[in-house]
Amino acid sequence: MDKAIKKTDEMRTQSIPKLITKYSLATFCALFFNELYNIIDTLFVSKGVGDNAMGGVSIIFPFMIIQGAVAQTVGSGSASIISRLLGKKEYEKAGNVTIHAMFTFYLTSVVITIAGFIFMNPLLRLFGATQEIMPYAKEYFTIILIGNVFSTGFSSIIRAEGKMLYSLLIWLIPTAINVALDAVFIYALDMGVKGAALATVICYFSSFVMSVIFFRFISVQKFRKVKIDFKAIIEIIATGIPMLVQLGSMSVLFMIINNVLSSTGGTQSVNTFAYVSKVITFATVPVNAIATAVSPIISYNYGAKIQERIKKALNYSVVICEIYAVIAIIISLTIPDLFIKIFTTDTTIISEGAYALKILAFALIGAPVTIIIGTYFQAIGKKTKSLLTNSLILIFSMICIPVFSHFYGTYGIWFSVSVSCLLTGIVSLITYKKQTV
Repeated sequence: MDKAIKKTDEMRTQSIPKLITKYSLATFCALFFNELYNIIDTLFVSKGVGDNAMGGVSIIFPFMIIQGAVAQTVGSGSASIISRLLGKKEYEKAGNVTIHAMFTFYLTSVVITIAGFIFMNPLLRLFGATQEIMPYAKEYFTIILIGNVFSTGFSSIIRAEGKMLYSLLIWLIPTAINVALDAVFIYALDMGVKGAALATVICYFSSFVMSVIFFRFISVQKFRKVKIDFKAIIEIIATGIPMLVQLGSMSVLFMIINNVLSSTGGTQSVNTFAYVSKVITFATVPVNAIATAVSPIISYNYGAKIQERIKKALNYSVVICEIYAVIAIIISLTIPDLFIKIFTTDTTIISEGAYALKILAFALIGAPVTIIIGTYFQAIGKKTKSLLTNSLILIFSMICIPVFSHFYGTYGIWFSVSVSCLLTGIVSLITYKKQTV
């Protein structure tokens, strides 16, 4: 226990660049392998079943973002509170927060699963499913809903303790299982999208088992005489709502894009976005890794009342992310078609996807600022400002997408997303500056 406490306390003592680098590497590996799995999963479906099947799987992505948003809301909200409590050495209170987080997540997951089955057809149409891809989407969605309750391993809480290696393993091991089962179910057993969904559900369950092992045998938190207190649940949700808004906004944004593409470009445009979205999500891994890594550092030092370390952590994170953004833009402008060719041989999809990547790459300038500043506000418990920061992308997108798509069709969608991200970054920076004045 003393060794575990000392490990957690390094967030107070170790140099900021070294700490962020160490935490980011572990987090990056976790996110990288998770997104690598998404890429491989996409390859299995597109090559093993077809482009329409991939479109059907992609249509479900907004739902998976919503469920991920619930997990992140509970996980990040509780992790922010737990980090501050650990900074104060209050291990029993931290354990109480974790129990309430688990209760909240599993109850919510059951409700979402039931609602998903009841409203399946309307939801799939809302997500943008066309007639050609509806059968694939329905088959995939059904199995995902069955395993939905296991769709988190509470890695945010594990990171809140500074246990970055385990937080890596809880992503890496289930991801490896998922990839292996994709090969077996899709190719060896010819199960199609059903096999992809089943592999994902088994991945969920593996992560769940690993979380049980962590909290039972490894955690520094103390779980004694816990009674469910709805005030504690409200505090967790209130702290995590900015993350719900951030990911929920992405879900709504994906639905809007799919619907506009469906009406303006048809099934082929929806299929194109299925591949483009995978590449863009993969490109944001380093930014999300740094944001995820810096969150417990900020929260812990906020609880320990060490403001200078918070400022250093924030500034260092933004600079590193912007350097990466410039490199990513150069690569995207140079070889965009190669990324789409990984998934398909359809020349129209390749051409349209390459053009989309060139434009969407510029979103990486504003996105890191928004993500890091949003993480900062959530980590210190500034719920309103975090909520505002994380909702900006949806607000600007809902204004820009109808306007740009009206004048420029499907191409206007890509411009609108990049413009929205740039505007969001500017407003987020202004909000942060006013906070620190």
